[in-house]
Amino acid sequence: MATINFFIKGIKNPASIYVRLRNGRSADFTNSSGFFIDPKYWNSTKGEVKQSALFDDKINLSRDLNNLKNKVIEELNSSSSKGITINKQWLESVISNDDSKIEKTESPKLIYDLMNEYKNELKFKINPKTNKPISENTIRGFTQVIERLKNFEKHVGIKHLVSEVDLNFKFEFVNYMINVSGFSQNTINKSIKQLKTVCLDAIDKGFSINIQVRSTKFNHPREVADFVTINEAEINQIRKFKGTDYHMNARDWLIIGCWTGCRVNDLMQLSMNNINETEKGQKFIRYTQSKTNKQVDIPIHPHVEEILKRLKDFPRPISDQRFNEWIKDVCRDSGLIEEVYGSRQNPKSHKKEVGTFKKYELIRSHTLKRSFATNHYNKLPNKIIMAVTGHSTEQMLLNYIGETKNDHIDDFLNAWNN
Repeated sequence: MATINFFIKGIKNPASIYVRLRNGRSADFTNSSGFFIDPKYWNSTKGEVKQSALFDDKINLSRDLNNLKNKVIEELNSSSSKGITINKQWLESVISNDDSKIEKTESPKLIYDLMNEYKNELKFKINPKTNKPISENTIRGFTQVIERLKNFEKHVGIKHLVSEVDLNFKFEFVNYMINVSGFSQNTINKSIKQLKTVCLDAIDKGFSINIQVRSTKFNHPREVADFVTINEAEINQIRKFKGTDYHMNARDWLIIGCWTGCRVNDLMQLSMNNINETEKGQKFIRYTQSKTNKQVDIPIHPHVEEILKRLKDFPRPISDQRFNEWIKDVCRDSGLIEEVYGSRQNPKSHKKEVGTFKKYELIRSHTLKRSFATNHYNKLPNKIIMAVTGHSTEQMLLNYIGETKNDHIDDFLNAWNN
C-alpha cells in the first residue's frame, strides 16, 4: 500500500515542505509540495502542522496539505490502472498540475501479451547461474503457463492488464486451476511464480504493476512430494531381468542411473569419453551437469562396470518418453508390483493423481537420482552425496530424500539398543 508523508529540511525560516511517496520496495520519490512553514510550527514526528499552531493561515495550510495528500492518492490509483509510470516526474506533475511531465508507456499492456514477450526473450537470455542459454524446459514451462492464463481469461471472459494483476486476480486464477483444470499444488505454485516473475520484469520495461504482486501472499504453497525409490535389493532384481532388446537397453540405463545419480538428460549424454582414471588407476565417470553447470566425478560401481564391459560402451541413448515408458515395463516384470502410496501422471489426462498404485507405475526417470541419494544416505557423508546430486545445502538434500526433522530419533535408539 502506498504511503504519503510530509517533512521539512533544516531550521531555516521559512522551510519548504516536501512530499515523500513510497509505493512498494522500489518506489520512493520526494518532491517539494510548494508550501512553506516556520519550523517552530512543524511537528517533525507526525509530519504535520502542530496542533497548538492551528490558527488562521496555519489551519489553511493543514487543509491544503491534506488535500494534496488525497490528490496524490487519487491520481496514483488512476495512473496505475492506465499503465502510467509512477516516478519522480509523475509526482512533480501531480503537484504542479503539469501533465506534460508524466511519462506514459506505449499503452496499457495485457498480462497475456507481456508473458508471451517474456517467453520469447528467454530464447536470447543467459542463465547467470550456469552461464548457459535458458533451458528448453524453462521456456516450455512458460509456454504452459501462458496456455493456462489464456484458458482462464477465456473462462472468465475478461482480458487483464498487468496493472490488474493483484491478490484477487491470483485467487481467481488459482481457483480456476484447482476446480476447473484440476492441476496439482506444485503446478499451481510454479504458475504463480512465473506470473510474478513477469510482473516484476514489467517494471523494468516502464509498466506499472499493482503493489500487491510484491506481497508475500502472492504465492501458492507446494505440497510435500510423495515419491518412491529403488533400493539395492530391487536393483539386483532388475539386473536379472530378460526381455526385448530395447527393454534390456532401458534396464541398463536404469541401473547406471541408480549408481551415478545423473538426471536423465545428462545420463543419455554419457559415453566412453566420460571415463577418466585417477593416478592410482581407479576409473571414474566425469560429466558436467546441464542444470547446474557443476562438474561431477563419480566412481564406477561394479554394476555399471559389468554393463560397460558387456557392451564395450554405454547403452544406446533413447528419448525421455521411451525411457520412462520402458523402465516401468522392466520394473513390473522384475517384480516391483507391491502396492505403495505415491503420485503419478495419469496416462490419459496427463494430470497428477495421488493414491495407492503398483510400485512400477510410479517409477520414472527422476526415481534414479533420488534412489542414488537415498541408497547412500547414512552410508556416506552428506557433502559427498551432495557433490553428486548437486544440492547446495544439507537441508535441500534432506528435503529431497524425505528425511524429516525427527528421523534422527530412530538412529539414536537403534545405536543405543545395539
